Amino acid sequence: MPTSLRAVLAVQRVSGGGTLRREEQGKRSEAEPWPLNARLFVWFRVLFNCRFYYPVFTVLFLDLGLSLSEFAGLNVLWAATIVLCEVPSGALADWLGRRRLVVAASWLMLGEMLTLCLMQPGHHDAVLALFVVNRILSGLAEAAASGADEALAYDSFPAEDRARRWPEVMARLTRWSSIGFIIAAVSGGFLYDAQAVGELFMRLGLSPWPKAWTMKIPLLLNLLTALGCVLVTRRMVEDPLGAAVDSAAGMRAQIRHTLDRMKQAARWIWHSGAALPLLAVGVVLDSVIRLFLTVSSNYYRLVGVEERWFGLISVAASLMGLAAVGLMQRMTRRHGARFNFSWLALIVLLGLLAVASGTTGWLGVALGMPLILAMRFLQFFLSHYLNEVVDSERRATVLSFRGLAMNLAYGGMTLLFALQTRMLRERLGAEEGAPEVFAAALRWWPGGYVLLLVVTLGLLALRRRRRSVA
Repeated sequence: MPTSLRAVLAVQRVSGGGTLRREEQGKRSEAEPWPLNARLFVWFRVLFNCRFYYPVFTVLFLDLGLSLSEFAGLNVLWAATIVLCEVPSGALADWLGRRRLVVAASWLMLGEMLTLCLMQPGHHDAVLALFVVNRILSGLAEAAASGADEALAYDSFPAEDRARRWPEVMARLTRWSSIGFIIAAVSGGFLYDAQAVGELFMRLGLSPWPKAWTMKIPLLLNLLTALGCVLVTRRMVEDPLGAAVDSAAGMRAQIRHTLDRMKQAARWIWHSGAALPLLAVGVVLDSVIRLFLTVSSNYYRLVGVEERWFGLISVAASLMGLAAVGLMQRMTRRHGARFNFSWLALIVLLGLLAVASGTTGWLGVALGMPLILAMRFLQFFLSHYLNEVVDSERRATVLSFRGLAMNLAYGGMTLLFALQTRMLRERLGAEEGAPEVFAAALRWWPGGYVLLLVVTLGLLALRRRRRSVA
């Protein structure tokens, strides 16, 4: 046998053996106990994110007496709160301690849900004022939890085990989040329906409730999950890496210290050979996928599916995400970031081509499923690889930069979509909300996505070449 061929076979055997060893290590690690913070992190994320009122989110605003323009303005306020507080909260978490920020997020969620429960239809000004408070509290809760909870859980593992054990945490989180979303989606929509609840009460021999009461049931359920978040986070233990607060330092010195941490983290990301590419590619994929998820109900209507099936589609997507968890784990064990993100970028492109094809009916719905699943894979991969390259001291701050970048990119993509639909509406001479405008917009998405991805990769390659020359 030629020497070169023997060498190739030897490399393949070593590579294959390495893959088998990684799989064996992964199987053994699943039986190992987790630190307390990692277990509580899963419970916190599920309780924090599975909202019973999400299936009727827009309808809730309108039924409480607000207009669509007020609804849009309140969500802009919510997004602005997150953007302004995202990175400062991460810096505070790395400085003051991650647990404090996570506990604060749970209390903010509790306040957020209390304001919703206090609202009464027919009192427009009071409802609007409470919604302003609600959106600010909700944005602050999102910002406080973002990065701090993940950093607290990740650093609870021994340093040598973090990269190996974290996919297990993300796998369990994905499974339980899918189950929680299914429960919230099915029960939340049903319990908000006064007629459906009234019929159920009559079968149980009880008097029906008025709509002003039944619409509060999903909110009260989320008030209970908020209480659950408070109990869970209070059981968490502070990371020993969390810095002690210098009570003698003045407020100005503390603010200066927080800003310094933000600058240091931003400088580290910019000079990092791994974190910046991960964030840049992740932001491109996230903004495109999230835009589709935002308009998915319009897409289902475009392909001819009735509104009553929308909830079932969401449940089916969650079940598919639940089934794909094992594949996510295997891909992180067998392949590196370059392969996994290349594969994911291709899946997103194929999904965009599919939804732009004009296929109608349930086949059209099936063709859009890869885009929904792609978001689950993206969150799994990005969390795994980004945590792997970030040091513990600045982990929460860097993860907050991730959230900030994604929210800004999504806002920019949404603005571009609004400009695109306006341009197409004028070109086609169509009315507001005409289906042909949305169909025409979808046909532009694959090309726009490829252009954005190529430009991003080109800039990263140019930056890498300049750094190597320097």
